[in-house]
Amino acid sequence: MRRFYFDPVFIVLLTIPIPFWLFLKPDHLPLAADQITALITLSLLYPILEELIFRGYLQPWIKTKSDRKFFNLSTANILTSVIFSLSHLLNHSPLWALSTLIPSLVFGYSLDRHKTLLSPIALHASYNFGYFLTFGIN
Repeated sequence: MRRFYFDPVFIVLLTIPIPFWLFLKPDHLPLAADQITALITLSLLYPILEELIFRGYLQPWIKTKSDRKFFNLSTANILTSVIFSLSHLLNHSPLWALSTLIPSLVFGYSLDRHKTLLSPIALHASYNFGYFLTFGIN
């Protein structure tokens, strides 16, 4: 079995946001210690916990109920991504919550493609890292 980190699709999904982050924030200032702690938490802890819940438990459970596909996306991925986005309404604005839908579909696609939870965790962690490094940590 091929390792997911050698898959060209995974590499593209991992690196595609980098030019956008660099374009949006070309002046990366040094971070304070509390900002580094927050960045690590938001970039590692949250993605691991969220992926364990959504891609480790929910998506496989939904997949046992329906294994249909739409445009190369599983029904389980689509439903899990909608629930993932809706869960962000608890702490974020509707626009913020909606903005998590496409990355969530990417994470779910990587789980379906690679059959390992490490793939969506790595993508989620890198996306969060780039996002919070670019747009700030509050």
